[in-house]
Amino acid sequence: MYALVTGGMSDLEMTLPRRAGEVPRRVELIFYCAEPREEYIATLRWVAHFPHDSKSWLGHGHTMPNGNPPAPFWGSTELDTLLFMPPIVAKDQTLPEDLRLGGDAVHFLWVVPLTTPECNFKLEKGFDAILDLFQQHRHPHVFDPNRKSYV
Repeated sequence: MYALVTGGMSDLEMTLPRRAGEVPRRVELIFYCAEPREEYIATLRWVAHFPHDSKSWLGHGHTMPNGNPPAPFWGSTELDTLLFMPPIVAKDQTLPEDLRLGGDAVHFLWVVPLTTPECNFKLEKGFDAILDLFQQHRHPHVFDPNRKSYV
């Protein structure tokens, strides 16, 4: 297994809405895969620039479709949207305790490809519902381009 991690996304604070509350202003992305591939790295680079280019932010539970209409990622026939979650690997969960920049903890977002029906399920039922669905199906933390929809 490989963990691909962005480096530099957290150099700039994201633009948070006023009512965002205690949301991390600095994040990096993490993606677990069986082998590093250039298309994974290019997508992570693109996503890492998104919040700064759009003067927006990414946080736990956010989703990002791959275009409109969404196109599948990386050889998949169904996985066309990204979900951002807390890292699942225990050591990665503790990284914000040790990594600080400008006085802020740097948090990590696990990049999880979804299908459009799974994204719609999450949007309709909420973040906890998609977590329950992942648990029910024993969702792997390593990306599988052949994974079928749980919905």
